Amino acid sequence: MAVPASMTTFNLSGKFSINKTLSHPAEEILELQGVALLKRKAMGAATLTVTMKHNKNDSGEECLSLEQTIAGLDLGEPEVKVLNWVEQTRDTKLIGTVVTKAKRVKVDEVENAYLKEEWSADTLENGCILVHVAPAGTESWSAEQTWGIGEVNGERRHVRRIAFAGPNKKLEHRFVYDYLGEN
Repeated sequence: MAVPASMTTFNLSGKFSINKTLSHPAEEILELQGVALLKRKAMGAATLTVTMKHNKNDSGEECLSLEQTIAGLDLGEPEVKVLNWVEQTRDTKLIGTVVTKAKRVKVDEVENAYLKEEWSADTLENGCILVHVAPAGTESWSAEQTWGIGEVNGERRHVRRIAFAGPNKKLEHRFVYDYLGEN
């Protein structure tokens, strides 16, 4: 389902589920991240739901609070991304300890051409959320991501585009989400 016309990258609050028909499968990325086969298969069969709250913290910095759930899998504690491009270390149950950083940028400032594609006019105007994720203490893989409102089959959708660099392999993936409503 499309996001409301009022939703922009200035307020991505809502509940979303991954649309498997419009998204690329995540299994190859998960494999390169070292996720065990049974967990990859379980994730591929289940539906990922994300509850996102977009607000400002006590310091006035823009934040995205994310809670991800998959039936039958414990994905760990909710995550808060502060959009200040300062590295944050986080332990995850799925891929171990990661270092992330995020910020708002204009789409034309993004270096990777794939990450600039298919954005709505308001995302081009307001900017997208740029996220970088890598494992702590190793250079085995990294993921550069852009988040925003994209144009998919004529509908406005929450989209995450990912440029993944793993051991001897580079992948480009798009995750498209169905809007399930407000939090």
